[in-house]
Amino acid sequence: MKSYNMKFYKMRKSVLHIPNKQFEPVQKMIPVLKRTGIIFCVVLFLPYIITVFGRGIDEAEKLPVLTGPVITILTEKGTQTIPTDEYLCGLLAQYYDKGYSREELKALSIILRSNFLFDLEAGKNFYDIWSYQERRDYWGQNFPIYEKEIRNIISETAGKILLKNGKIEEITICNFSHDGTDCESILKTNYADYVIYQYF
Repeated sequence: MKSYNMKFYKMRKSVLHIPNKQFEPVQKMIPVLKRTGIIFCVVLFLPYIITVFGRGIDEAEKLPVLTGPVITILTEKGTQTIPTDEYLCGLLAQYYDKGYSREELKALSIILRSNFLFDLEAGKNFYDIWSYQERRDYWGQNFPIYEKEIRNIISETAGKILLKNGKIEEITICNFSHDGTDCESILKTNYADYVIYQYF
């Protein structure tokens, strides 16, 4: 059976190469058809390619820009100067997609900002955060959505911290138990001794 197949293949191959004038027009058309097919595929899929890549660029361009007092801190990559709330992204990101509601994340952003400023006043200058690239790698294709949502949350609580007796104190992050559905009621229920203060 094996030798038969080999002979058949050789015979079929030789038949395909038998010169025949009636097939010459078709043979001449083959390169043209190949080029036409390639051009057709490019024209067909080009809008899709542009849309996909363009969407990624648009999503990056539309990410909210965060502000706040500019601070200088020490990271694994060395000394960095960055706005407070921009740096807060790397802190809040570690709590995202962990089962917290949006309002709970807003409450967390206020707590984290408070603790961050408390640490700065105490002289701490090194923090374990998720960098921009680490967030991209961890979230993959969900990065534009998650990153934009985190930035929106931080923007909505911009400059807000918690004070106790008029001072910034370190706050323990608890498992939220609350009756309210908004950020402020969550904080009032779980941190009754603190008041929300507009720091900047």
